[in-house]
Amino acid sequence: MSYFKGKTVIVTGASSGIGEATAKEFLLQGARVILVSRSESKMQDSFKDFSQDSYSIYPYDLTNLDEIDSFAKMLIAKEGPVDILFNNAGVSQFGYFEESDLSVLDKIMELDFFSVVQFTKSILPHMVSKKSGQIVTNTSVAGLVGSRNRSFYSSAKFALHGFFDSIRSEIIHHNVHVTLIAPGRVATDVGRNALTSSGAPYGKDDRGHQKGLTSSVAAKRILKAIKNKKREAVIAKWNDIAWLAVYIRKFSPSFYFFLARRIVA
Repeated sequence: MSYFKGKTVIVTGASSGIGEATAKEFLLQGARVILVSRSESKMQDSFKDFSQDSYSIYPYDLTNLDEIDSFAKMLIAKEGPVDILFNNAGVSQFGYFEESDLSVLDKIMELDFFSVVQFTKSILPHMVSKKSGQIVTNTSVAGLVGSRNRSFYSSAKFALHGFFDSIRSEIIHHNVHVTLIAPGRVATDVGRNALTSSGAPYGKDDRGHQKGLTSSVAAKRILKAIKNKKREAVIAKWNDIAWLAVYIRKFSPSFYFFLARRIVA
């Protein structure tokens, strides 16, 4: 029997990319999935081949920070106990800091950091009260190493690592676990949708994402990390520059920064 059979999972950013693929893998392994994303039509189309009894669709814009708490409470009231929260919704960036409007930083922090903190804050009391749960968050390799054109994105993702590394020790005695998922290159539209210096979508897929893991393979690895309650898991091909960056940054920082001046991620 699958570890996930009968568990209830919330997946944010479920209409595309890693969120969509991971939600589908949860469904294939017997979980009941609560799908959250801005686009109701995309979620309906993406999951039409699954039994409608196995998932629920809730369109919601997570940048509405003030309403997240009531939204989360509504989900629990309607769907029952939640076993796993997968904070996946987010937006990337491609632009030099000196050329970027700070309003772009506001947009990225709002979705990539503050909405995650608020959703976690809203779901956590529920998990604490039932003495079980797992909070899983997509933090990206950009939360482990910085690179050119990603200063705002890395700021949000590094902040997530600091936040969750801190609360992990606070909540483990409630039997609530924290797992951080750090994908490298995965074949999704994350690069195309990245915000440029002006805040407009980059619109091109020219930075190697399609040479990365397929989203379905990434999803299988993510579920394995969740099942094993990993504290942190890098999700990437063995030859992905993400692995190289993480280890060189750790063991030879001078060499890493030499390379970082020459590599566009």
